[in-house]
Amino acid sequence: MLTIRRAAPDDAQAIGAVFDAAVREGWKYLGELAARPMFPPQEWDEEVAKHAPPNALLVATNEADRLIGFVAVHPPEGEMYLLFVHPDHAGRGVGRALLEAAHEILRSAGCREAYLYTHEQNERAIAVYEAAGYRRDGTVRESEFRGVHQREPRLVKTLS
Repeated sequence: MLTIRRAAPDDAQAIGAVFDAAVREGWKYLGELAARPMFPPQEWDEEVAKHAPPNALLVATNEADRLIGFVAVHPPEGEMYLLFVHPDHAGRGVGRALLEAAHEILRSAGCREAYLYTHEQNERAIAVYEAAGYRRDGTVRESEFRGVHQREPRLVKTLS
């Protein structure tokens, strides 16, 4: 059984733990940077706080009420901002359920389109988004994160 709900302040550290586990597994292309936590605990507290309405941070919990994934959306912009599933639960529909919940929040806010950026090397995430109807629109954001240059294609989906 999977439950999706808005994040509460006491979810912050479990969200950080899911992020760290997912990054260790999925972002190996970042080398040593992905092997250790990227953000201190207080940043996860701040992340939950800054996703108060109109933004949303949703969490997925399993039948044992263990947090196994999360997604963030910014309805004013139509942006999907974070989607991570603990690797022990990958491939079981958690990401798809979180995506659909995020899309519903965006639709409810009047968004007709959703967009997101993801690392160009993150082939698994790109495949998941494309399977959900996202398409590259040709925009690429370039950034620097802790000394690592990143190219992030923008993916867009029409919300019906």
